[in-house]
Amino acid sequence: MKQAFNFSFLNLGCTKNLVDTQYLMGNIFLLGTNNPNYNIQYISDPYDKKTEYVFLNTCGFIKSGRDEMLATIEKLLKAKKKIYLLGCGLQYFKIQNLAPLRKEEKGGFADFLENPSIHYISRGDRENITIANLIKGYNSKDFSVITSPIFSNNKISPNLHQSHNLLRAYTNAAYKFEYLKIAEGCDNKCTFCIIPKLRGKQKSIPIENILTEVKHMLAAGIEEIILIAQDTSRYGTDLYGRPSLFKLLSEIEKIKGNFKYRLLYLYPNIITDAVIARDEAISVSLLKEFKTLKKFIPYFDIPFQHISQHILKKMGRLDASKDAIHRVSYPVMIKEIKKLFPKSYLRTNIIIGFPGETEKDFQELKKFIQESDFDNIALFEYHDEPLATSSKLPGKISDKVIRERFMELDDIVDKKITAKEKARIGKSFTSYVMNIKSSGLGPRHSSLLVVRPSLHAPEMDPYDTISIDQITKIYNDTGIISIGDKISYMH
Repeated sequence: MKQAFNFSFLNLGCTKNLVDTQYLMGNIFLLGTNNPNYNIQYISDPYDKKTEYVFLNTCGFIKSGRDEMLATIEKLLKAKKKIYLLGCGLQYFKIQNLAPLRKEEKGGFADFLENPSIHYISRGDRENITIANLIKGYNSKDFSVITSPIFSNNKISPNLHQSHNLLRAYTNAAYKFEYLKIAEGCDNKCTFCIIPKLRGKQKSIPIENILTEVKHMLAAGIEEIILIAQDTSRYGTDLYGRPSLFKLLSEIEKIKGNFKYRLLYLYPNIITDAVIARDEAISVSLLKEFKTLKKFIPYFDIPFQHISQHILKKMGRLDASKDAIHRVSYPVMIKEIKKLFPKSYLRTNIIIGFPGETEKDFQELKKFIQESDFDNIALFEYHDEPLATSSKLPGKISDKVIRERFMELDDIVDKKITAKEKARIGKSFTSYVMNIKSSGLGPRHSSLLVVRPSLHAPEMDPYDTISIDQITKIYNDTGIISIGDKISYMH
């Protein structure tokens, strides 16, 4: 008689985590296909009574992510689930366990360490697991298992190369998009960020492996590929001795098929053309190269974080030794993007209240946001991360002042986005159907569709809600609208 293995997944945090989850998910499906001794069943609801095992991929980047992790663990334990933890949250608590932190700076993870229902999977173990090991408690209580070869000596683990040859569960395929991770880790030294501590230095995935996965995605019916990394602009520096993002994109362009791709997480520093060969970041030259790409979606996700040179240096986002060479001008970059790509979409992140942020710095930031042609802006209130360098910086801003500055900028951003939205009225857009809000497409056209404009990134930018009579074209042979279908409509 076959032994049951009823499992589910929960992914917390970023899209990089999601990709790791999809590989592990695919690996388990593969194990079930190749092993007649087990009846493996995936259950979408982790809290379903039939679900016995839950794989929880965790986030350790910020406190809210860690709090969500701990709350989710507690909820799953109350539901009597057996939990397999993986991801950045584990790496964070491993580092934290070794760090000289005050008690109040340590989370509640220690409370779960001895729970017999919790086990750990390191990133390097994904390809070596077996159902038998999972059932008996894979890796038991060995918290040191979180140490993975993938983080060692800045060498690329064979697992990172081989993972692109494993089965992967494309959980977004129904919506015709999916994420493709082109590198892991980060070489930047942003003082507010702990990603290098959690993910290690940058380790790029070889071009040939990425091209193989692109072909797998196309075979699965995916029409939009989203290239991700902690810093996509530095892709290939560790493998090929220089930034190789454009080389990668040029190779992707050669693949036949009806698809497009976009980039997320481009590091913003502009370096003059004279030193572009030495610098890994975006330059005006690289922007001009993007213009030659046919399948490239002109979407620019560039986390500027601030505009004040004073604050950017404190953030570790400007190299003081190069300051005389490249007086960074973010407004110049924005104007260049909009000039080269009139129909582009520009998104950024801004941190408010970084240590040392004066009223002058804030006013400079306010002016930058008011005058720049952003399409979407994510605002974040600064808070200390115990493992981040910025937590030790002087000049802390009070929570009250940070909240006041946040609310002021939030109002400006809201007005900018509202004006952008009004400008879209009466124009035609192509989009993908993400949800159908009624049970049928009746003759009265009462159904509402939630659609993602093709220029907008999934899960990051606003979706539109439209009625059936706004549709001007359906891009399929049946004329029947389903989730994931491509349509055109008047906004």
